[in-house]
Amino acid sequence: MKFKYLILSAALGLASFSGALALETPKNSTEFSVVENDPATVIANYIKAVGGKDKVNAIKNAKMVMEASIQGQVLELSSIADAENSRMIQTTSMGGNVLQKTMFVNGKAQVMAGGQVQELPDETAAMLKPQTFVFPEERYEEMGFTLAYAGVEQIDGEDVHVLDITAPVGILTKEYYSVATGLKVRTSSDATGEINYSDYQEVDGILFPMTLSIKNPMLPVPMEAKIKSIEFNTALTDSDFQ
Repeated sequence: MKFKYLILSAALGLASFSGALALETPKNSTEFSVVENDPATVIANYIKAVGGKDKVNAIKNAKMVMEASIQGQVLELSSIADAENSRMIQTTSMGGNVLQKTMFVNGKAQVMAGGQVQELPDETAAMLKPQTFVFPEERYEEMGFTLAYAGVEQIDGEDVHVLDITAPVGILTKEYYSVATGLKVRTSSDATGEINYSDYQEVDGILFPMTLSIKNPMLPVPMEAKIKSIEFNTALTDSDFQ
């Protein structure tokens, strides 16, 4: 059972500040143009769709709390992403007890679970750096990720652009962006399974999903997680990352 909690924690961690937004079409939206085989254009349209480059770049940090239910047990995942100081922390708890804590600070990462602390190799730690940003997409290449356009598919009858995002360590993640709205609608990978996004609400001028649906072969049924709170640009201290 604990292993399943850790799988869910990893999936929620990926979703927390991946900038994956919006399945619904905003009012008065127009279809965005895309240059075929150009991931940069897909991502630029996405940033425009979620609120614009200025608003996205104004986000220096974010704090978020999510809840998910697994076999009758409620899990809480709290996350802090601090792009300004390149650090992040995620804590997964159940019934007030911490099951797992993951931190990325000063370029180093560690996972604490079951009373043990494991320092992660630098290659693995680098995988957490994108999670210091709420919207890391425009920074993928500078962080060593390789982007490739993989064509157009359909999700629930909607055409989506598919991008292959390959991490420096070789892990492949697929990201799906609506052709009509420019918005990201899904992420999927062998490591964390499939994550879909819905119930979008505006937070300080930025669209953000309030419900995440997670499918993973290690989980008995698809998992639903709901965002309970999210705040941008709060006052942070070093004690928040301990």
